[in-house]
Amino acid sequence: MQDVKPLRQGLISAAGRCMACLVTPKHARLDCHEILCGSLRDKTLDEPCSLLVLCWRCNSEEMTDKVRWPVARQLALLHEYSPEHYDLVRFNWLRNPNAPNFVTQEEVDVYRNEFKNRRPKA
Repeated sequence: MQDVKPLRQGLISAAGRCMACLVTPKHARLDCHEILCGSLRDKTLDEPCSLLVLCWRCNSEEMTDKVRWPVARQLALLHEYSPEHYDLVRFNWLRNPNAPNFVTQEEVDVYRNEFKNRRPKA
């Protein structure tokens, strides 16, 4: 985990706030959340296309609800707040090289409007 720390700290610094609730580090600790978890977690610790910057609450409470936060919705959040790291082809390959359409762009697009034009709370 130490070898991925600089990358993850860089992602946190660049994001500057929780991608889900928009809270800043002044009000909550930020960390990286692995969209691909379980047995795939170690494989994706240093893969920006599979990482969200989240506060502790969103990481430990919100994202555990896979019905409310399916993979496509998490990827839509990444697409909106870190488009330079959004890479659906790479994400799907990391999950399973034999399943290039595990998540489709159409599935991600269903959620994208939800995150457009959101503004942080004052």
